[in-house]
Amino acid sequence: MILKFHFIEILRFITSFAVIVRHYHFFFLPRYSYSSIQILNDPSVQPFYFFLQVFYLKGDYAVPIFWGISGFIFSLVYLEQRKNISSKEFFINRFSRLYPLHFLTLILVTLAQIINFNFLGSHQIVGNNDLYRFILHLFFVSGFEGESFNLPIWSVSVEILIYFAFFISIILFAKFGVKYAILIYFISLLIDKFLFSSIFVDCFRLFFTGVIVYYINYSIKRKIYLLPISCFFIFISFLGNFKIFLFTPGLLFLFIAFEYFIKSEKKKVLDFFGNLTYSMYLLHIPTMLIIILIFYNFNLPDAIFLNNYFFIFYISLILALSFISFKFFEKPVNKLFRKKFLGN
Repeated sequence: MILKFHFIEILRFITSFAVIVRHYHFFFLPRYSYSSIQILNDPSVQPFYFFLQVFYLKGDYAVPIFWGISGFIFSLVYLEQRKNISSKEFFINRFSRLYPLHFLTLILVTLAQIINFNFLGSHQIVGNNDLYRFILHLFFVSGFEGESFNLPIWSVSVEILIYFAFFISIILFAKFGVKYAILIYFISLLIDKFLFSSIFVDCFRLFFTGVIVYYINYSIKRKIYLLPISCFFIFISFLGNFKIFLFTPGLLFLFIAFEYFIKSEKKKVLDFFGNLTYSMYLLHIPTMLIIILIFYNFNLPDAIFLNNYFFIFYISLILALSFISFKFFEKPVNKLFRKKFLGN
C-alpha cells in the first residue's frame, strides 16, 4: 500500500504556481496598483502568455482543486496512517503548520500596506485593510469578509472549518467508510442547489470529493482502471460549461495513476516542490507589495513587469523565499510547537 503519493505533491505545487501566475496581473490593477499599464483588456501582453495562458485566465480554479487534494491527503494520513490521533494532537498539528507563516505574512503585508499608503496615497493590490479585517485575519476567519490584507489566505480560513468537520467525522468514517463521505457530498450538493450557495459549501463538497477519491483508489485492485476513470471525469467536465466538481476528481485520479505506473526512486524529489506550496501561496502577495515599493522609491519603469526576464526573476524569487521560509522558519517552528505541546 502506497503511503506517500509524490505526484499528488507536484499537483499541489502546480495549483500554487497557477495561483501565483493568475495573480501576476496584480502588478497592473488600475485601482490599487502603482503601475499605469492597463492589461486587463488584453491579458495576452503578460510574460510567457502563450505557454501560461491557462494559468493567467483560469488560475482561480486552482483553489477548488487544492481543496480536493486536501481531502485526499487528509484521508491518507488520518484514515489510514493515524486513525487514533487525539483532538489535541490534531489541533496542534494544524495550528503549528498553518498559523506561524500566516501570522508572519499578515504582519509583513500590514507593514507594507502602511508604507504604501504613506508613499503612494493608497493601499496596493487589495483595499479594505482596516482594523476589523485585521482582527479577522488574526483569528483565521477572513474568508467570509471579502478581499483584504494577504488575499490568498481566505481559502485556507474556509478550509480550516472543513478540517475540524473531518476530524469529528473520523469515527463515522471508521464505521461507514465511503458511504458516509458520499452522504456528506450529496448533502452539500443539495444545499448548494436548493438552499444557498457559498464558498464554504463548495469547499465542503470538494474536500469530500477528495475523500471519496481516496476510498475509490483503494477499492480498485487493478490500478490500470484509474486511467479511464480519470479520462471519463475530465471529458464530461468539459461538456457544456466547465465543471470544476468533475474535473477535480479526474485530475486526482490521473496523478494517482502516475504514482502507480511511473516507477522511479527519483520521484521522491517531487516532495521538495510540494513542501514549497504553502509558502508560495502566502509569500507572493507581500513580495509583490515590496516590489511595488522598490519600483516607486527608485523610480523604475513599470513596463519591466511585462518583461519575460523579470517574470523569471519574480518566480525564482518566490521559490527561493519559499524554500528559505520552509526550511528555516516553518519546519523549526512546527517542531518547536510539537515539542512544547506534544512532547515529540
